[in-house]
Amino acid sequence: MNASSKLQYEKPSTSTNLKLFLWLLILLAGAEFVVRGPVRFVRIPTNWNDLSQNYTASKLWLQGQSPADPRNFVALWKQEGHSRLDLNDVRTHLAPPLGGLVVMSPIAAFPWKIAKLIWLGVLLISFAGTVWALMLAAGLRWGEPRNSIFIAACLAIAPFQTGLSTGNSTVLVIGFCSTAILAAGYRNDVTAGVLFGIACSLKPQIGAFLVLYYLVRQRWRLFGTAVATTTALIAVAVLYLQLRGASWLQDYIHNARGFVTANPIDDFSTANPSRFTLINLQVPFFSITRHSSSANLLALAVGGVLVCIWFYWLLRRREHGSELLVIAAISVIALLPVYHRFYDAGLLIVPLCWCMTHLVGQSKSTARIALLLMTPFLLPGSAVLQQLVLKGHVPNVVTASWWWDCIVMPHETWALLLLCLVLLYEIRRHASVPAHEELT
Repeated sequence: MNASSKLQYEKPSTSTNLKLFLWLLILLAGAEFVVRGPVRFVRIPTNWNDLSQNYTASKLWLQGQSPADPRNFVALWKQEGHSRLDLNDVRTHLAPPLGGLVVMSPIAAFPWKIAKLIWLGVLLISFAGTVWALMLAAGLRWGEPRNSIFIAACLAIAPFQTGLSTGNSTVLVIGFCSTAILAAGYRNDVTAGVLFGIACSLKPQIGAFLVLYYLVRQRWRLFGTAVATTTALIAVAVLYLQLRGASWLQDYIHNARGFVTANPIDDFSTANPSRFTLINLQVPFFSITRHSSSANLLALAVGGVLVCIWFYWLLRRREHGSELLVIAAISVIALLPVYHRFYDAGLLIVPLCWCMTHLVGQSKSTARIALLLMTPFLLPGSAVLQQLVLKGHVPNVVTASWWWDCIVMPHETWALLLLCLVLLYEIRRHASVPAHEELT
């Protein structure tokens, strides 16, 4: 048999083996996704999860009651969740985004037990929609190895699993944003604007940063629609409460102030024993400075500098560079200067998608480094380390060292910062290419 005949027989075998391996990878990642996500959500030992606050606040709004009054919250949660919360519990003192009350109202219309199951279905559809939208936006085709790797990576990334297990709305918000990115790519600016507006109504700290890109690109219709949608949802929430005669504003302002000044659950200082489940820059900066104001100032300053660098290189040469790369960079920047928990790192699906499309070509080194920096998010590393410390499995001499608090525990935040710098470098490289050249 000649060499060409051998090659013809070997190629199908290699292709088949690769497909089998990739399907096995997807199967294993899918099994982990199901066990760590939906199964944990269903089997949670208590009724309380991240949906509880949004559900109760939105149901109070539907009933024409103040969602910011802890007495209303405690009474309704006792009725729906069959458990009692103390009036002094910080979880009952809400100041939710007002537009989010309207968005969540279809879920809140159902009894709690049914609403939980519907919500799980919504989050699973949102996750699938996120993967689908980004694949289309990046031009990934079914049957390509990199497409299968992308799907497996999306299933394996821990922030989505955590978001599903806790019932957090971040999964839905990222779904809205990803679909909006796809719509914007097809120049469907009104659709994209509406989706971004809904996302900003639920979690402005995520959606607003992405909308910023389209503002810089002078996509006025998209930006205007996003602002109008968010404003309209807020107006509906306020007008409905006014028409129902609910007194809510004073409690709302009081709770909003308390969220900033007296909220140990979301505090980035040592007042919060689980502070390392936060991924914003305030956490490592507090470990370094031991001063909350200094940590806040440093985090906001670094975040501001990163946005300015991103803005500069975006405007430098508008006709060059991948749109997905620029959106990936601002997605990572969004996680650094303001409050974010581990599940918000689901936004890493955007840079992950860009990496999958640039594993070959001139950007392959950057893509591979970026993928390496995202590997810490295959596991909830800081949460695992925190549990090991609480159970006494880590020696005191280690936990008392400066490098444990400053480097090891906030390693996810440092990885995000490095990832951001890598993506900004790649944007600069694209912007520096002469007009007659192309980067692939």
